[in-house]
Amino acid sequence: MTALATSAAKAAAMSWTAHDTWLLTLVGISMVVVILGISWLKLHAFLALMVGSFVVSLLSGHPVAKAVDSFTTGMGGTTGKIGVLIILGAILGRLLADSGGIDQIVQTLTRLVGTERLPWAITLVAAVVGLPMFFEVGFVMLVPLVLQLAHRARYPVLRVGIPAMAGLATVHALVPPHPGPLIAVQAVHATVGLTLVYGLIVAVPCAIVVGPLLTAYIWPRVRAQIPPSALAAFTTGAGDEPSRTLPRFSVTLGTILLPIALMMLKAICDTAQLAHGTLYSVLEFLGTPVIALLLAVLVSLFTFGYSVGSSRQRVQESLSRSFPPIAGVLAIVGAGGGYSQALQDSGVDEAIATAVRHFHVPLLLLAWLVAALMRTAAGSGTVATVAAAGIIGPMAHGLTPTQAALLALALGSGAAFLGHVNDAAFWMFKEYFGLSVGGTLRTWTAAHTLLSVTSLGAILLVSAVVT
Repeated sequence: MTALATSAAKAAAMSWTAHDTWLLTLVGISMVVVILGISWLKLHAFLALMVGSFVVSLLSGHPVAKAVDSFTTGMGGTTGKIGVLIILGAILGRLLADSGGIDQIVQTLTRLVGTERLPWAITLVAAVVGLPMFFEVGFVMLVPLVLQLAHRARYPVLRVGIPAMAGLATVHALVPPHPGPLIAVQAVHATVGLTLVYGLIVAVPCAIVVGPLLTAYIWPRVRAQIPPSALAAFTTGAGDEPSRTLPRFSVTLGTILLPIALMMLKAICDTAQLAHGTLYSVLEFLGTPVIALLLAVLVSLFTFGYSVGSSRQRVQESLSRSFPPIAGVLAIVGAGGGYSQALQDSGVDEAIATAVRHFHVPLLLLAWLVAALMRTAAGSGTVATVAAAGIIGPMAHGLTPTQAALLALALGSGAAFLGHVNDAAFWMFKEYFGLSVGGTLRTWTAAHTLLSVTSLGAILLVSAVVT
């Protein structure tokens, strides 16, 4: 630990200005504006986030044109990256539901593990699903199963929704080859293999605490009801054709796992640093999230459509009914991206970087603190990891391989902290599970905060034992 503390002490101090103080104050002001706009004024979340974005930009000194540009740029970027995935996931979910595939999975899962152990099973499934992909991709993949599992089995939606989120969030933050940990590994010159080993050691207890254990405490205390629009996106429609048969469980599972397998292969190739060639280029292409999901949708036209007796007209109707239920979600997620971009353009990240350099604390704690502050300000865990890694990376010279691996995990742990209204996935969770803003803060935000703090404690414990 001496090397860590010494490295932290070498951080160069930068001058702090009143403007920096104002920028950090703006983060709190904008959060209050968004929350009050939704809960008190009853504004739609899209409008509240838009107003919050303009408050940040204008009060930080930007002209109106720049304020508008920040919001539209962030919204366009988020919609382009996440929105396409939401649309493809909605199509896949609709075809899965209309074919009866969800019935197969719900019946099989409840028969194998029983209703009381469902939170444990969902946590494990979510962690496996989330290994090769961004959180939002995994979330889109799991939403149809979670909503229908709750609906068909008459199970409280948070009892499966929170474990699904916990499993995804844990690997998102701590386990390579996920993008966030890989960025941290590269920045602090750690090895992927060692970081993976320690990441799994830390992730297992964290997933248990944030998944089944937190779920048992929180679900009776927060009201959640699946909104009709969300359920409609993944519910079998009336008028099933008599000749249509249910897809086999193996076919259903294989179709769902296809994009996951493709993205996992790409992640393995990236992690192993295979020589670039034809095979690598093909896997790189097929494993891109948008391509992988698109291929799964095309395959599902047959596995969930034509092969089970659905006519072309029936398949076309399923496709058409995929889009209306997700319109509101797309608008809110895009506005969340615009709000996050406004915070970044205001210079909040630079103010945070200046502030933390004044604190002479052990490097593990400093890395966690910087990443946590970045997450609070920027919203995206991946963005927080990138920004924090840029600050902490120059301080990481001279560390042992074990210290570097734990430092990378500390960055990922901090980047999971306090997901709130400037996180696009916060609004996805709220809309799909029919929560209020307060209910989302008590579930989504509480779970991410617990994950961050618990993983930090586990990292410090591992550090005390192995260094």
